Amino acid sequence: MGLGFSIRRIRLLGAEEIGQGVVSAAMVGALVAFTLLLDSTVSSLVPQSALPACASVQSPAGSPFGFYSCNLEALGNSLSGLSSSLSRAADISGFASSLKVSVGVVSAQPFFAAEAASRSLSDASAQAQALSALSFFEFEMNEFIRSSALAVFLPAGLILRTFFATRKLGAAAMGIAIAAYVVYPLLFLYTFTISQSLAASSEATAHASSFNSQFASLPLLDLDQTGAVRDQIGAMSQGDFGGKIQQLFPSSSRALSLAGADLVIFPIVSLIVSAVAALELYRTLSAPILLPYFESV
Repeated sequence: MGLGFSIRRIRLLGAEEIGQGVVSAAMVGALVAFTLLLDSTVSSLVPQSALPACASVQSPAGSPFGFYSCNLEALGNSLSGLSSSLSRAADISGFASSLKVSVGVVSAQPFFAAEAASRSLSDASAQAQALSALSFFEFEMNEFIRSSALAVFLPAGLILRTFFATRKLGAAAMGIAIAAYVVYPLLFLYTFTISQSLAASSEATAHASSFNSQFASLPLLDLDQTGAVRDQIGAMSQGDFGGKIQQLFPSSSRALSLAGADLVIFPIVSLIVSAVAALELYRTLSAPILLPYFESV
């Protein structure tokens, strides 16, 4: 139309649209090729020893998203088990702190100090449960990005980008889709490969479970029998009950710290990098290609 009516502005817009279409097609092709190449190399980048058990994730070593989802599911389940074990340990130590022995007019609570430990264990249990919930939330978000970034946002952005009026909106959608699918999961290929959070969580759960099994009968104690309470307190003193409570804190603190780094710190860093990549892609995709050249001629 621009050539037929000798309208220079329309002719330039037509050339710009053709150039944008070529760039969009080339970008989609390059993205597909890069994605296939990345998925094919994940299995060689990730050692089999770094793959935890994850029942709901198919081919965890087949893509960065699969590897990330597998670790999130395993870590969420492990933290949930740790929360339950710490909660049980808090109940046992809290009950022990209330035990009292009376001899005539004199009474004593040998494990009164365990009340503070019980509160600390309860707080650690709540923190582990919160991290477990965060892990499953990130798992769902990861699956949403995995299923919709290239299937929904990228085609929608490509369509919007073909029209001059919606080019910036389409460029934003394409930039977000590419950054979310390609850039965001790359960091976790490294962090979860070297991470010790799952092992630390399993170790802390084992310590808490061992403590719980050793003193599981304590809450079942008949408090009306003074002799039974005295005998139980004597057995607990010989078994270093207070020391065994203190042994729960180093392993649980380490597990919660490592899980916090994997579920909070590293995702924030990856989000920042992805946001910068999305912004740069938006600037590139929304910028004119041929118009500045033609206008300078």
